[in-house]
Amino acid sequence: MKKFVTAVMLLSLLLTLVIPSVSGAAAVAPKLYLNGKLLDSAESRYVGQYTMVPVRTVSEGLGFNVDWSDKTVNVNDGTNAIVLTLDSMNAVVNDRDVALDAPAFAEKGTTFVPLRFVSEQLGLSVYWDKDTQSVHLNQLDKPESPEPPGTSGGGTSGGGTEPGGGTGTSVDATVSAIDFDGLGSIYLSYGGEIGNIKTEVLHNPERVVFDLPNAAFAPQFTPGFNVSGSSSLGEIVVDTHPSLKKIRYSLYSDKPSTIRVVLDVSAETPVNLVRENGLIRLDVLEPTGPVVPPTPEKPSNGTYKVVIDAGHGGKDPGAPAVNGRHEKEFNLAVALKVKALLDKEPKLKAYMTRANDTFIELDDRVKIANDLKADVFVSIHANRASSASVTGTETYYNRANSKEFANVMHKHLVAATGFKDRSVRTAGFRVIKYTTMPAVLLEVGYLSNKGDTEALYNEAKQNRMAEEIVAGIKEYLKVK
Repeated sequence: MKKFVTAVMLLSLLLTLVIPSVSGAAAVAPKLYLNGKLLDSAESRYVGQYTMVPVRTVSEGLGFNVDWSDKTVNVNDGTNAIVLTLDSMNAVVNDRDVALDAPAFAEKGTTFVPLRFVSEQLGLSVYWDKDTQSVHLNQLDKPESPEPPGTSGGGTSGGGTEPGGGTGTSVDATVSAIDFDGLGSIYLSYGGEIGNIKTEVLHNPERVVFDLPNAAFAPQFTPGFNVSGSSSLGEIVVDTHPSLKKIRYSLYSDKPSTIRVVLDVSAETPVNLVRENGLIRLDVLEPTGPVVPPTPEKPSNGTYKVVIDAGHGGKDPGAPAVNGRHEKEFNLAVALKVKALLDKEPKLKAYMTRANDTFIELDDRVKIANDLKADVFVSIHANRASSASVTGTETYYNRANSKEFANVMHKHLVAATGFKDRSVRTAGFRVIKYTTMPAVLLEVGYLSNKGDTEALYNEAKQNRMAEEIVAGIKEYLKVK
């Protein structure tokens, strides 16, 4: 546990979430509690909706290094460093610029800082009790690894809410891995029992928060797979989704023990929470907005151009399978079967981005389809996850005019595989983002799952998959 002094200092900083309009300060100071103990808060004040505290509350008897001048306040707990500039809406946290809801300010020789921002940066959880007009701070056994939840001042007026509720420290579940599939789903593998998961949508900046009650990280916890290659404990940077930018996770509280997962998004984005056996799946959908209905146009010569893209290839093997083979083999095998069936259709003309074990750049695949002015584009893939229990079929699209095509293809693909229906989702894959025609990416099954893998490399099953892929293309294009 952090020392009492450290916790108190964090408490002072935490209470300052506000914009500095001193004239609007309330006459009654908010009450401050640290781990249930009442603190001296006579000089603290409300400014607008937020709580501000004098920097002396942070420095005196708390064990933090605090220096301040006419223009800046520097706080350092030995691990994290915060620099606040008076009257500035930006702070620097560990050399990273962070936006504030309320800046530090000086009045009559006293410097005030935003309590919530500073406290959360230094590892305290914060609970605002509206009825008693008090702020309750709780120190954590472990400091958070990622940028703490609530950075940038929250998004709920008057403070945030303590996750989970209660005062116990029991742990009913342990999370062993947090895994991002590179598309639009986050997988939380766990053992034990997780109760009701609290979900909260916060604004300015946009983010979606999930609190897992009575949960802790397992000793063998790993941050999981991240296709962008930018993962670290507590944070996964995302560059393959139209809205999701970062996944952050931490032990948010130890009373009760609570894991918090924060999804940083660029716009209001719906997220579906799905519970599976020992797994919680968060499906990040496309940002809300108008959907353009599909308008497949009949070609003048009566023949539709279909581009079939076998994912990966050559030096890029794709995901490894549990049977020792690689994704590129499966992708090509099914793509060739689809091409052979399409060649028998007089109203469909099939083209392949690769017909052998060749590496083709993603942008070149896009160019092939766009140069052909293809009517539809289908990219064939297989998936993987950190947990061997994950199974199922998923279909991805990016642009609104591909949504109906994705729905049709997914229906046929699920019928072909017999795997768990993992739904239609959005993602920012280049081959479906930058092609100009309706485009889908099929994640047929999971190579990390033994049952899926056996079916994916079974020729009879592959024939059935190819047949249903062709049937989906024909249904969408209304070809008899």
